[in-house]
Amino acid sequence: MKLSAGPRPFSINLFAGILLALACWNLAVALFDLPAQEEFLRSLGLGLDWNRDWTIVTSSAWFTIELIPVALVWLVAAPFARWFVTAMALVKIVLILTNLPMLYALPGILAGQSISLAAVALLFTPSANTWFDREEADAALFD
Repeated sequence: MKLSAGPRPFSINLFAGILLALACWNLAVALFDLPAQEEFLRSLGLGLDWNRDWTIVTSSAWFTIELIPVALVWLVAAPFARWFVTAMALVKIVLILTNLPMLYALPGILAGQSISLAAVALLFTPSANTWFDREEADAALFD
């Protein structure tokens, strides 16, 4: 993989900006209210003995994981990243639909999820298609 040169389309910049902002927001919320984040992680039922340190490590790791596909889209124009993000968005839609009462009780979560799904849709605009369809150097030229 090599870094993509040239200006990024507006839709790619907007996608990266939105998901970066949401990732930063999620990390800030987690770190500023560690007891609530610890309780949330405990509610996942992973069987771990959550404490302050593991909550910080997990929240930071989640932040990093959220940034990987954003970097692959923005820096490398990796088509795989676009389809991976889309697949994760489809999983997110299913999870949202299976937990509608929670969304009614916590409308902020619905707003955040809706914004992130709209950002994924930006990956399929005509300018984004051009960004992902850039021709790679043919390996046969270097043989």
